[in-house]
Amino acid sequence: MITIGRRVYGLGAIALGIVELRYGAFAQGWLPVPAHLGGYPILLDVAAGLLILAGLAINLPRIAPIAALALAALFAAGMLAFEAPIAAAKPATWVNWQAIAESTAMALGGVLAWAQLSRAEAPRARQIARFARLAFGVCLIVFGISHFVYAKFTASLVPHWLPPSQMFWTWATGAAQLAAGLAMLSGVKARLAAVLLTVMYAAFSLLVHIPSVIADPTSHENWAEN
Repeated sequence: MITIGRRVYGLGAIALGIVELRYGAFAQGWLPVPAHLGGYPILLDVAAGLLILAGLAINLPRIAPIAALALAALFAAGMLAFEAPIAAAKPATWVNWQAIAESTAMALGGVLAWAQLSRAEAPRARQIARFARLAFGVCLIVFGISHFVYAKFTASLVPHWLPPSQMFWTWATGAAQLAAGLAMLSGVKARLAAVLLTVMYAAFSLLVHIPSVIADPTSHENWAEN
């Protein structure tokens, strides 16, 4: 399972890097880098190149720990440089905190992969894994709250043909993420929560994000969101 998770994480990084290079810009849903920022093209090429190279390298045993740490550092640096200042300036706007949680979750994937791949002593690896689980739990709480704060928007993403209703699935998936967050924070049924979350997020891709790309294949944001 560790190997599968690492490879999926790397594949996601590669795909995001390719999408960013294809559109020649940062997707605002991933990283809100101002287009007028000095050195924007260089920053884009470096970030996209790092995503692709580290995503490939994470599959190579000898350098996989370094690649995992590089991805974690990239996601964390982007969050601290561009998303955290926005949240600090507008703390009452919940979506800003959601953006921080999303980047943090992506960074935690790299941290956890590094802990599992590196030859750190078992107690140290367990400590890092516990930190990652707790931090991810906080992210899940944020994600769950977002479903309630932005219920109408979230409901609009749910396929209209899915019974019993779009709003039902908005509440249900929001509650599921809150419950999973509590499981991660408490350690009670945390593994089960992780498995069920994986299934739910895969369903999000199949039912929401892939159809969005099919409906509008020219949308940069749709590809990046996937």
